[in-house]
Amino acid sequence: MADVSIFDVNGGGNDSKLTANITAGEVAQTAPCENGKDQRLVLRVQNDNAAHEAVACIALGDGVRSGLGDLSVTVAAVSTAYIALFDTARYKDLSSNDISVTLVDDGGVALEAGELANVQIEAVQL
Repeated sequence: MADVSIFDVNGGGNDSKLTANITAGEVAQTAPCENGKDQRLVLRVQNDNAAHEAVACIALGDGVRSGLGDLSVTVAAVSTAYIALFDTARYKDLSSNDISVTLVDDGGVALEAGELANVQIEAVQL
C-alpha cells in the first residue's frame, strides 16, 4: 500500500505540491500519522467520475476505540469530501502509525482502474 500525499499546514503555515504529485486513488492506501498531531488529520477525496460514486472506507485500527468499527463515506460523482480522521484511537494502526483507506463502489467492490484514475486522495495535517 502506498502512502497518500500530505499537505502539512499545522501551526498556521502553508504547503503546496505539484498537482501531478497528489496521490491518485488506489484500491488501498494509507494515511501516515507521522508527527504526533494525528488528532488534526483530514482526508480529502476528490471523485471526478461523471457517473459513479466512490466510497472511502476508513479501516478500524487497534486503539481503544476500534470497537466502533470502520467508517464508510460516500463521495458522490464529481464531488469532493473532507473526512476528519481525528478519532485516531478508532482508526490508527498503533504498530505502523498509519490509517488504512480503501476505495470501493457503492456495492463494496473495489473501483475499476478507469474509475480509480478519476479519484485523487490526500491527507491534510492541520
